[in-house]
Amino acid sequence: MTTKQIPAQKYFIYSTETTLPHVNTIAMREVEPLYVTASQLGLEAQGPLEFIYWNASGDPTKPFTLEIALPVNDVEVELPEKYTLTTHEGFKAMAHVHHGDFSNIEPVYDGMFKELYEKGAKPTNQVREVYIHWVDLTSAENVTEILLGIE
Repeated sequence: MTTKQIPAQKYFIYSTETTLPHVNTIAMREVEPLYVTASQLGLEAQGPLEFIYWNASGDPTKPFTLEIALPVNDVEVELPEKYTLTTHEGFKAMAHVHHGDFSNIEPVYDGMFKELYEKGAKPTNQVREVYIHWVDLTSAENVTEILLGIE
């Protein structure tokens, strides 16, 4: 795991309150429309899709804010009601690139948080999954960067 500085970026976002067991259902319903709408608005992707988890505790029963976020060029457009354009500030993160099946990612997160605490780092309220290469939930070809925000 490495520590890195993530730069500020403008995102085209679908945001919702949810719990961990519902993330995949929301993703299957909302990712494609997000891409279609971004294209219709003339927004250009500036990187891979990200899922940004705000205040997710790891407890499957506790709600948190999920942002399905596409990094986009810095333009202003008239937005449909369920989307926002937001610039997220840069932040410091512990990063790990995960290759392969994402259906049972919990042990990866457990190991990352264990290392984070062993190093004396303090987590923030932000975790991101950056889908560098995505096929489907169980594909061996997936490449996902996990970013744990740290103080």
